[in-house]
Amino acid sequence: MTPSRPSRFIRVFLRVAFAVSALTVIAAANAGAQDAASRQNTCKISQNLRPIKSDPGTYTDEATRKSVEGIVVLCVTIDGNGRVIDVNALSGPSELFQPSIDAAKQWRFEPPQRPPAATKVEMNYSLTKPCPDGGKGMDVGEIAIDIGTGHTIEGEHGDALQIVGNVSRRLPPYPEKARAEWRRGQLYLSIVVNPDGEVVDASIVKSLDEVLDNAAVDTVRTWRFKVKPGGKTSAFPVTLSFQIPCLDHR
Repeated sequence: MTPSRPSRFIRVFLRVAFAVSALTVIAAANAGAQDAASRQNTCKISQNLRPIKSDPGTYTDEATRKSVEGIVVLCVTIDGNGRVIDVNALSGPSELFQPSIDAAKQWRFEPPQRPPAATKVEMNYSLTKPCPDGGKGMDVGEIAIDIGTGHTIEGEHGDALQIVGNVSRRLPPYPEKARAEWRRGQLYLSIVVNPDGEVVDASIVKSLDEVLDNAAVDTVRTWRFKVKPGGKTSAFPVTLSFQIPCLDHR
């Protein structure tokens, strides 16, 4: 953080589309001058490729003054050694193109099977603000997960499943629009877990906010647990608490 922007913290999140295809030519990036709509189809995707080193983009003074937030999508071209040899900005706030391009040039990937290859990289920029009304800290959002005791679903006979650990339980997103507007509270769900620990169904019991609800349900459907052997397919109550600690924990 520089002295020119003392009142804001910066969060930059990265996401890579792990699907890549070999490309013969990708135009050199002059991101600010290209038309976003025409650039969207420059990365065609077919094979998996993972980053082994990544660096986030940084805010410029201009972007900070304008409070620019959003997702920059890049097309990154990788050579046979996994080095980035070209970067092209596809979409996002133009003020964040150049820092994103500069950061992506430092990335390293697994060597592709058919070089050169291209993948899409997303860099998600957000500015947190000081808490309002005398709250201490910044308005960073958090999500707490509580899973209750399960019960066998209708038609199943036997003991309910017992969850003993997580295989995959990523947090739902806290969309920037919702966080910036300080939308928070509890979302109540019901999930159905089979004896393999997979979530085979998820439904809303009590809605919180449409912006938060839909993304949360999509994420919860991807969860997978370690379960105690012998249990039957069971339903579990889930509470997702969307919080802004400096507002909720005074």
